[in-house]
Amino acid sequence: MHVPAFTRAFGLAFVLALASLLPAGPAKADDTTDGARVIVKFKALGPLMRAARERGDRGPQQAAELAARHGLGLRDGRMIDARSQVVWGDRTLTSAALAARLARDADVEYAVPDERRHALALPNDPLLPASSSAALAAGQWYLRAADATLVSAINAVGAWSVTTGSSSLVVADVDTGVLFNHPDLTAKLLAGYDFVSSTTTAGDGGGRDADATDPGDWTTAGQCGSGQAATNSSWHGTQTASIIGAQTNNGVGMASVGYDVKILPVRVLGKCGGTDSDIIAGMLWAAGLSSVPTANPNPAKVINLSLGGSGSCGAAYQDAINQLVAAGVTIVVAAGNEEGLAVGVPANCAGVIAVAGLRHTGTKVGFSSIGPEVAIAAPGGNCVNTTGSCLYPILTATNSGTTTASSTGYTYSNSSNYSVGTSFATPMVAGAAALMLSVNPSLKPAQIKSLLQTTARAFPTQPAGSSLPVCHAPTTSVQDECYCTTSTCGAGMLDVGAAVSAATNAATPTASIAASATAVAAGSSVTLDGSGSTAPGTRTITGWQWTITSGTAIAGFTGSTNAATAVLKTSGVGSVTVQLTVTDSAGQQATQAQAITVTAPAAPTAAIVASATAVAAGTPVSFDGSGSKAASGLGIASYQWSVAPAAGSPSGLASFTSATNAATATVATLGSGSGSFVVTLTVTDSLGQASSTNATVTVTALGPTVSIGAATTTVVAGNDVALNSTGSSAPAGRTLTGYQWSLVSGSGIADFSGPTTGATATVTTSSAGSFTVQLTLTDSAGAQASQTQTFTVTAAATAAGGSGGGSGGGGGGAMSGWWLVALAVAAWCVGGRRKGSSRSQVAGRGAWH
Repeated sequence: MHVPAFTRAFGLAFVLALASLLPAGPAKADDTTDGARVIVKFKALGPLMRAARERGDRGPQQAAELAARHGLGLRDGRMIDARSQVVWGDRTLTSAALAARLARDADVEYAVPDERRHALALPNDPLLPASSSAALAAGQWYLRAADATLVSAINAVGAWSVTTGSSSLVVADVDTGVLFNHPDLTAKLLAGYDFVSSTTTAGDGGGRDADATDPGDWTTAGQCGSGQAATNSSWHGTQTASIIGAQTNNGVGMASVGYDVKILPVRVLGKCGGTDSDIIAGMLWAAGLSSVPTANPNPAKVINLSLGGSGSCGAAYQDAINQLVAAGVTIVVAAGNEEGLAVGVPANCAGVIAVAGLRHTGTKVGFSSIGPEVAIAAPGGNCVNTTGSCLYPILTATNSGTTTASSTGYTYSNSSNYSVGTSFATPMVAGAAALMLSVNPSLKPAQIKSLLQTTARAFPTQPAGSSLPVCHAPTTSVQDECYCTTSTCGAGMLDVGAAVSAATNAATPTASIAASATAVAAGSSVTLDGSGSTAPGTRTITGWQWTITSGTAIAGFTGSTNAATAVLKTSGVGSVTVQLTVTDSAGQQATQAQAITVTAPAAPTAAIVASATAVAAGTPVSFDGSGSKAASGLGIASYQWSVAPAAGSPSGLASFTSATNAATATVATLGSGSGSFVVTLTVTDSLGQASSTNATVTVTALGPTVSIGAATTTVVAGNDVALNSTGSSAPAGRTLTGYQWSLVSGSGIADFSGPTTGATATVTTSSAGSFTVQLTLTDSAGAQASQTQTFTVTAAATAAGGSGGGSGGGGGGAMSGWWLVALAVAAWCVGGRRKGSSRSQVAGRGAWH
C-alpha cells in the first residue's frame, strides 16, 4: 500500500532557543608534556600493601616496583590515600594506555587516567540556544533539561555529559533520502541506498540504485489521486536525519540528539509516499540482513521509521520486524498523526518502539495518534498560537527549494516554515537509543525499550477544575490536546539523560579470552589471557576468575585462577571448556567461554641401549631404556621388559636377574648355550599410550679348555697308558665339575682299567695298533668341551730257541725282529773276516774254497 510522508500534515518551522548552558560532552584524557599520568589504587591484601604495612609506610610509592614488573619507565607522584597514588609514565604511552597496562597487575585494584577536567560548556551550534534575535526564539528547546515551562524537554544535554555517542554506531533513517550536501549533515552521512522501485514516483529518473539522495518529493495536483492538491518537496528525510545526527559542536546550524553517531540514509519514499515492499526491503538491508540488491557495509543497530499509514500490522511487516529484533536491531516508529485516533502501521507491530508526540507542556499534541501500542512520548512540536510565529516547533535541517534542492538553499526550519509531527518526535527516541548503545553495546532491543520506559518522567496530571480532558483509548472520534496516561501515550516522557545513565549502570564488562592455542596435543599447556577484557565507560576491570566448565578429567590449571592470565595443563584427549568471569569496578560481571580441543599426541619412543650385542655364554648383559621419550608435556609412566629366544635358538638361553618394570634391566645368559635372544622394552606414557622396541643379542658358546696329558703316545702292546687332564681349565669365574673319558676308536686293542670320570684315567693295551681317547669336561656353568688324543701300540718282542731242525723242518713261524737283528750282526762279522783272509766261507752251510 502507499504510505504518505507525515510531513504533509505539518509544514516546516524554526524553534525557539535554549536559555541555559549545556554540557559539551565528556572530557578526554589530557596527557601533559611530562608524560602519562595515572591514578593507581592497590589491593589491600596484595603483597605490595602487606609489605608496605610491615615497613610502616605512610602510603604507597610503588612506581619502581611497577616499573620493574612491566618494563616501563615510571616514577612516583603524590599519594592520594593509604592505598592510592599518582604514577607518572614516560611519553611512550598515553594515560589511557598506561592505565590499561597497570590495571592488569595482580596487586592493582584499579588504574585510571588522571584526566584534566574543565567547566562544562554548551555546543557551539548557533541555533541551539535561546535567542530573542534568532528566527527561532526558543532554539532547540526540546534538547535541554525539563523545567516548569518546557515540561516535555528530553534532557539530551544530560546524556551528553556521559557520552556524545560512538562514531561507529549507525542509525538508519528509512525515509525520503537525504541532501548529502547540507553543511550540518555532510560529515555525518554514510553511503546509503535508494529502494524506491517505481520509476513514476521515484523522481530521480530511475528505480532502485545506490544513490540515496532525495531528489524532492513535490507533486502536481491530482498526481497522487483525484482531488489531491499539489505539494512542495518536504525534504523529510533530511529533517529527520538532522534530529538524529546533525553534526554537533561544529559551529554550524543545529545540534542533534545523537551528537557523534553516524546516519545511514535509506530512501524508501518518493512522490506520493512509498510501498510496503520498498519499505520492508529497505529495513532489512539497513540492518545487513539482506544483500538484495547489494551488501550493506555499514549495518545499523537502530532504525528510525518516521512514516506509516492506517490499518493493522500485516504479516510482512511483522516478519521483517521479528528478523530485525532477533538480530539485535532496535526499531523506532512514529505512532502517527491521526489526531488521537489509533496507532498506525508499522507502529502497531509487536517488537517496535512506538512514539507519540507531546506539546512543550507535556500534554498530548493534538495531531498525535495514541493507544496501548505507544511505548514512550517525546516532543512533536507545537505552535501555541493559531496565528503568527510558531513558538515551539522542532528545528530541523532542510532546503529552500520547493521542487528540486537549491544549491544555495541549505537552511533550517523556522517559525513560519515550521516542523511539527510524530515524525520529529521519533528521531529523538532513535537518537536516545543510539546514545544508550554507545555506552552499552550489549543492550538488546527489549532492554532498550525497558530502560527508556523505566527512566521516563511521569506525565503531568490533570489539575482540578481543568477543562482539558484526559486522553482515552482511541475510537473513531478525534482527540486533540489531552492529558496523557500510560495506556494512551506510553510509559512517560522521554528523558535521554536518565536513559543513558541507566544504560551505563546496566552495562556489563566485556570478557575476552585470548588463547595461545585452541587445539593442542594432550600434555601441552595453553596460556589463557583475559587482559583484553574491558569495562564500560570509566570503569575498570578489578577481578578475574578462571574455571573449567567441562573437561576437568583431562585438564587443570597449574597456577593462579584469579589473575588476568592463567595456564591450563592438558592430560587427556577430548575437549575442555574454560570460562572467564570478569568483575568491574561497579561490581558488574561478564563471562566468556573458550573451548580447547585436545588431541592425542605422538606415541612415546622406546629406546634400548645394550651393554653388548654379542657375548660369550654365561656373560650377563645390561639394558638401559631411560632414553625413551614421551611427547612434549608427557612423561614415561612405566617400563616393561621381556626376553625370548630368537628363531632357532634354544629356550632358556637368557633370563632376567633384575626387576622387569624399571628403566634398566639385566639379563643372564646360559653358560652352556649359544644362539640369539631378543629383549623387548614396552614404554607407556602418562596418557596411557604405549610403544615398543627390541634388541637382539648373540651368545657364543664358551666352555672349558681340554688338555689330555700322557708320558708317550707310542707304547708296546701289553703296557698301560696313564692319562691326565692337568692342562685343562674352566673359563674365568667357573670351575671344572665333571670329567668323562672314553674311547672313540681302538676298543679292540685298548680299554680303560679304572674309573673314567676322574681327572686321570688309565688305558691298558693288548696288541699292536692304534686307539683314540676322548676327554669331555663340564664346568660349573654346565658348559662342556671335548678333546681327543690318538696313541700307537707296537708289538712286544719274542725270545730265540727250538729243535735242531729249526727252519729246515718246515715252518717255524715268522722270523721275529730280534732274529733279524742278530743275523745282520753275524753277516757283518763274516764279511769283516773275509776281507782279512784269502778264503771265504759261507756261515752255516759248507767249507772254504
